[in-house]
Amino acid sequence: MKQSILIVITLSTFLLGGCKIRIEVPEGGRVTTNSGSYACETGAVCEIDVVDLFFDETFRGEPATGYRFDSWLKRQRGLCGGSGGSCRLFTSGFEGNDILMGFLERQEEVFFLVPQFVQIPTDAFDPALIQSTAFLVREEGFSVTYRFSENGSYSKRAGPIVASGKYTFELNDRVINYTQLADTDRDDLTGYAVFESFDAANGMYRVCYTDDQDVRSASTAVDICANGGRGNLSEPTRLRFFIQE
Repeated sequence: MKQSILIVITLSTFLLGGCKIRIEVPEGGRVTTNSGSYACETGAVCEIDVVDLFFDETFRGEPATGYRFDSWLKRQRGLCGGSGGSCRLFTSGFEGNDILMGFLERQEEVFFLVPQFVQIPTDAFDPALIQSTAFLVREEGFSVTYRFSENGSYSKRAGPIVASGKYTFELNDRVINYTQLADTDRDDLTGYAVFESFDAANGMYRVCYTDDQDVRSASTAVDICANGGRGNLSEPTRLRFFIQE
């Protein structure tokens, strides 16, 4: 994956010399560079002239609160299209190549750098967030840590106790279903995290969690969370799911 991204970036870069980079920023964030030399704000169209052999900038999409950066837009003459990471554009290596140096003399050439931002849902989980980065979950007062990975697995640590299992999304991504919570071959050990709210300012989900083995469906977990417990089941625990960059 990393090699293919590098190839895309390199090919795009060789088209850059002596042209304009037009940055078009939609709602949801802005574009900056690692050097701090350039910044293009939400809703703006910014143009950068590339006229020499010393241009070397790494661009990144910075999401606004409540959004996440998805990728650079794939389009004709689009730079780093499809890449979900930073975009390095540079002109070193053009010297001695007549074709590439010709680009440095043609200012009418325009190439595009367009970030794509996605609004984080406020009524359910965003599966793309969980699948593309790790989540660290802490249960206040109990020092229980959960870590979710992009392949659908997770681990749980509570002091010396370590367990692992798989997770899936249910009920239109409102519930995360954990299976095989303990180190066992049994598949009937389950836990449910029910979405309650998303705190965009602090980058975290607030959820209701229950691992009572009498709860055997996502819909039952939703009902228990909504009603603060049911029958012999105690009130479920509230957790915070922190997004880790």
